[in-house]
Amino acid sequence: MISGRVLYTDSTHLKANANKGKARNEQRIVEPSQYIDALNQAINAERELNGKKP
Repeated sequence: MISGRVLYTDSTHLKANANKGKARNEQRIVEPSQYIDALNQAINAERELNGKKP
């Protein structure tokens, strides 16, 4: 979509309007423990919904 091409979805005509000039790459520091904690929380929430032990 960034190249400005036309995209068709569900028989609806949409024109891509992304601006390449505004794109920027930035590095963010994310601790692995934060990621693992978030995954564990998501897993436990899903297990509770299905009636399983955390």
